[in-house]
Amino acid sequence: MAFNDEFAGDLRQSEAPTGVIVNALRWDILNDWVRYLNDDAHPDKAAEMAYVWGFIKRDFGGDALRCLWGKHQTSYATFAEAVWLLHREFSEGAGAEHHPLFAGLPPIPAEVLFQKIASASVVAFRKLTEEQMVEILRKAPQDYAAMR
Repeated sequence: MAFNDEFAGDLRQSEAPTGVIVNALRWDILNDWVRYLNDDAHPDKAAEMAYVWGFIKRDFGGDALRCLWGKHQTSYATFAEAVWLLHREFSEGAGAEHHPLFAGLPPIPAEVLFQKIASASVVAFRKLTEEQMVEILRKAPQDYAAMR
C-alpha cells in the first residue's frame, strides 16, 4: 500500500501552519543544542569557534526552514511570530515553562541561534544570503513584539 499525498499536492509551503513550523524547528534545534552541550570535541562551550563548528554548522530542518522563509515572503507577521517564539524559548529561557526537556539547559545566545537558523536556511532557501537572513532574524522578534 502506498501513501496517497495528492490531497496535499497543491499545498504551498507558505501555507503550513506556524505552529507546525515552530514545533519542527524547536525539536531540531533542541536536539542539536543538547548534542553540542554533550560533545567532548568542544570543551570550551562558550568559545566562538566551538559554537560555529559544534552547533551552528550542523544542518537541520530543510522543509521546516523552507516553510519559515515562505512565511517571510507571504506573511511577515507570522514569520516574525515564529522567530519570536524560537528566540523566547531558546535565548530567553522560556522553553522550560513549556516542556521539561528544556529544564536545566543553558540558553542559546540570540546571535548564535540566528546564525544557526540562517546557516541551515541558505541551503533550504536560496533567495537570500546568510548575512541577509541573519539581519532579518535579528529584527523579527522586535518587530513581533511591536505588533502585539
